[in-house]
Amino acid sequence: MRHGAAFMLVLLAAGCGAGSSPAVSDSRQVDMCTILPDAELSQLGIRPSTRTPVDRAGSVGCEWTAASFTVSLERDSQPLASYRARPRPAFINYTDNMVNGRRGARFKVDRGGTDCEQLMDGGPVSLVVSVAPAVTGNARPVDSCAEALRIAESIEPRLPKPGG
Repeated sequence: MRHGAAFMLVLLAAGCGAGSSPAVSDSRQVDMCTILPDAELSQLGIRPSTRTPVDRAGSVGCEWTAASFTVSLERDSQPLASYRARPRPAFINYTDNMVNGRRGARFKVDRGGTDCEQLMDGGPVSLVVSVAPAVTGNARPVDSCAEALRIAESIEPRLPKPGG
């Protein structure tokens, strides 16, 4: 949904710097742009220098590119539970799941099932990892949902507990 037509990309003037995320006790304060330091982004195959701030319809964070995919890490203003109740077009596949024991949900968000979002319960907000395959013909194929889950699993231990 983050990569769909319903969402506009608006560059922010500030934020999304390098470094590690400071410890916070409220998920509404999590800076998804700094939750993973540059060294860890590189280990995940993500190029830290491609960081672009995003603000899309109540969801803020950053987007990066890797050799075979684009990833965005965002904090959505809506709680995870709100996604369950939303009506969805038939081409959007929604599945409840877990990320390291934390409630989550997965969306395949385009007609071809290539873009994927992994949501994590942040209490009053959702914490989102979105992965879309690169559009170049030279990129290796990527399982967007597996990649989104892998990145979410590396972020989840740094997040405040949903009730905290």
